[in-house]
Amino acid sequence: MKQLLQLCQQEEKKLSQLGKQRSDTQQRIDQITQQKRALAEMSKEYQAYSPQQANSLLLQNNINMQLALTPMQTQLTRQQILLQQEHQRMDGLWRKQLGRQQGIKHFCQKRHQAQLDAKAVQEQKQLDDLAGRYQVSYS
Repeated sequence: MKQLLQLCQQEEKKLSQLGKQRSDTQQRIDQITQQKRALAEMSKEYQAYSPQQANSLLLQNNINMQLALTPMQTQLTRQQILLQQEHQRMDGLWRKQLGRQQGIKHFCQKRHQAQLDAKAVQEQKQLDDLAGRYQVSYS
């Protein structure tokens, strides 16, 4: 029974670790999403200048900035896709571990209850035996 409890604790630790990794991955995905939004806003700002209001140097600067932002956006999109795939993999592992941990925990509880039931039956037999002896001694 002690080994079963140790196994249950190990499975809970694994579940906790996987849960932490899963949430860390989600946080990184959220950070990348925010970075992508910021880059998209910057890109919009550089596209917003009209040729009538700007001189050639400002227009060239806007074009250069847009050209610099595009690879960054592409790289962030790639990272986001990879992290989403990793998050899905971690989520699958976490769900599998959750099922395993709950199964072991349920088994531990059933086993413990069976031991309590067996002990209760044994105690009841002892009480019945004592009651029988007590009755025989007074007869």
